[in-house]
Amino acid sequence: MIESEKSEIKEEKEDSVQWLGQESEGFIQLKIVYWGPGESGKTTNFNRLRERYHYTKLTDGYSIETTDNRTLWQDSVFLSFNFKLKGHKFTIIAQIVTCTGQERFLSTREYILEGADGIVFVGDSEPEKLEQNKRSFRELISFIRQKDVPYVIQLNKRDILDPISMESFKRSLGLPKDDMYPDGSMVVYPSEATNNKMVSEPFQDLMLQVLFNYFKS
Repeated sequence: MIESEKSEIKEEKEDSVQWLGQESEGFIQLKIVYWGPGESGKTTNFNRLRERYHYTKLTDGYSIETTDNRTLWQDSVFLSFNFKLKGHKFTIIAQIVTCTGQERFLSTREYILEGADGIVFVGDSEPEKLEQNKRSFRELISFIRQKDVPYVIQLNKRDILDPISMESFKRSLGLPKDDMYPDGSMVVYPSEATNNKMVSEPFQDLMLQVLFNYFKS
């Protein structure tokens, strides 16, 4: 990335979430998808974001679930943010969507991923879920390899007893050992979505990458 340009977008973005109703010079519509193995916490992240940005919601959102409260199709909500860059104001309409993690619904996941501008991969800290994390991540990479879609990785449920080590998780997914990338974003975001810890940060950093790609193009 061109660091000077990205830094400028980051500086503007830090004060970008504002009340609606301000005049803007254009609209930018984005789609952010939450992806990961079943029961890793994608819907919990989705709900925490709805609570965090409740005053920016354009819709109440919806969830399509099975009888045991697992996501059958998707969760979806539209949020609106005002964003200013180089004196120009834009209104960002962001659709936040989760994919079902149940492996029998592979075809629905690929459909929901279509048109994504950015992806949050939500991994599960339970040691017995390591293989599911690997399969889900490989599946994601196979879908986006030719599309240059930015993504961030969140390792959820860090508050459970005996979670998988960050080193083992990174090694299993083939990620760098470092904590941070040169641009300041984290290689893996350790989160506790049920406690609303490290939920907004990966979303905000992903939005920064998506906006950088948008204005770069």
